[in-house]
Amino acid sequence: MLLRNRNLYILADIAMVIVSFFLTALARYASFRNLPLAFSNLAGCALLVSAYILVILFYQPAKRILERGKWNELQNVMRINLFMAMAVSMTYYLSDYREMFSRSFYILFFVFNCLLMYMERLYVISAMTAYYQRPENKKKVLVCANSSNVRQMIRTLKKSGLYSREIVGVAVFGPASGPHDMMEIRMYEIQMGEKGPKPKHSVMTLEEYARKYVVDEALLGLPDYDKNRLEKLIRYFETMGINVYVTINTFGLTEKEKQVENFGDYHVLTYAPRVFDPTELFLKRAMDILGAVVGLMLTGLLSIVVVPLIYLESPGPVIFKQTRIGLNGRRFTMYKFRSMYMDAEERKEKLMAKNEMSGLMFKIKDDPRVTRVGKFIRKTSIDEFPQFFNVLKGEMSLVGTRPPTEDEFMQYEERHKRRLSLKPGITGLWQVSGRSDIQDFEDVVKLDCEYIDNWTLGLDIKILAQTVLVVLGKKGAE
Repeated sequence: MLLRNRNLYILADIAMVIVSFFLTALARYASFRNLPLAFSNLAGCALLVSAYILVILFYQPAKRILERGKWNELQNVMRINLFMAMAVSMTYYLSDYREMFSRSFYILFFVFNCLLMYMERLYVISAMTAYYQRPENKKKVLVCANSSNVRQMIRTLKKSGLYSREIVGVAVFGPASGPHDMMEIRMYEIQMGEKGPKPKHSVMTLEEYARKYVVDEALLGLPDYDKNRLEKLIRYFETMGINVYVTINTFGLTEKEKQVENFGDYHVLTYAPRVFDPTELFLKRAMDILGAVVGLMLTGLLSIVVVPLIYLESPGPVIFKQTRIGLNGRRFTMYKFRSMYMDAEERKEKLMAKNEMSGLMFKIKDDPRVTRVGKFIRKTSIDEFPQFFNVLKGEMSLVGTRPPTEDEFMQYEERHKRRLSLKPGITGLWQVSGRSDIQDFEDVVKLDCEYIDNWTLGLDIKILAQTVLVVLGKKGAE
């Protein structure tokens, strides 16, 4: 049914985009006849609907709609509209229809759309909640667990919020001394009491319960169960048309595995501290490209003033090139406006004794190798602007971790390399956390790993906004 999937709110979202467009047209132009172009009402509306469809194809929140709270849903709606605005801006930049509507028209549209889409989402959540509160619309689930993990499984399932499922029975498998020994199976029915659902011991066997009661799905979490028995149990449920789900810990693996994927012709479990959603990485890259294009335009304007000043104080190349280490150890050439004298690298060895950082980074206050112009462009972070070219090439991201030098990287321990599991960035959590006050490399690694573990597109946007405030306040850049 329509209520069982995301098509419901996608169709409702498209309806809100159309309504928001015509409300904006009425508010902005008083009547449709006063629209600037005869076909604009159709072309502009089609553009916005297409932008929404493009965003929703690639952006999928980690949690399903009924698992998100009101505040999370508002954030989700704001992100969708932000990505739509980026898509529309890119379309106008690359096309000949830049004057179809004014900027104020689109600003008003996104205000309307955020409000209407959020209200529509709340209504959809309310309708879907009412739908799944009816017992006949829930999947009936039978849980099979060992006595060693049954309590943990039930707690985990309760915490996960099974809005479309209902646990109707629990089969507890006791220990067996050998693969051919019989296992004691205690069967419990889940009944509703005054204080909510509670288990009641049943005299029926597992086979009798599965045959006589309504069971749509079986969830198996049996790490102490023999492989041959497990295969027989799965086939038994399949014989009755019951869908079977087997938890990862059944095979003796920890629950850090995130998803099942195809690796060539193999079905594999992806095991990683953090598995990134490809659609979110695609959107991160789209945001990087848009930001890099804008950033390179600003770099061109700044170059008119900065390049002559750098050259007049210290003749030589005005762009500093250095090999840095990127994603998972990839080497690339990073670009910056030169802020030091030409012999800076030769003088570094003599200054190592004054290094203020503990660990694998070098930094000293009032570095004598930095020119007067260099101090200014460092303080204002102007020296970083050529890195937008690295972002456009795909070697860096707008937001990420600090790319180490080759010397630093060659001294890394295994745990340090984890900070390179995302592309390095022009800015990052370290930069907006008072980088001048951090004097231990391990603190940098901790912040970088914290960023990787908690990365979302929303976090990137937050860090970009904080970076602007840090730069304007001239904090942390030395």
